[in-house]
Amino acid sequence: MNFGYDKQVSAGWKEEKKQILAEKLAELVKLYVDKNGQSPYVEVDRMYPGVRIRRITHLTEQQHKKIVKKADAIYCEVMGIQVH
Repeated sequence: MNFGYDKQVSAGWKEEKKQILAEKLAELVKLYVDKNGQSPYVEVDRMYPGVRIRRITHLTEQQHKKIVKKADAIYCEVMGIQVH
């Protein structure tokens, strides 16, 4: 799951808020553990620019849906995007 990699897809991306986003997402991913006992993790400006959550494909379908929804909400909050 990527934020900020493609500015056209990541509406409202603010480069200066990248670190805050990464910290909030790091707290979120700690709540999830896959069937192998491992948690997703957050990368900043590694393979791609922006913030990326890794290892979510190993979660159950229900966990995957939850983490995506919550991560999107965190993104909107940090970037100051109004959700209608």
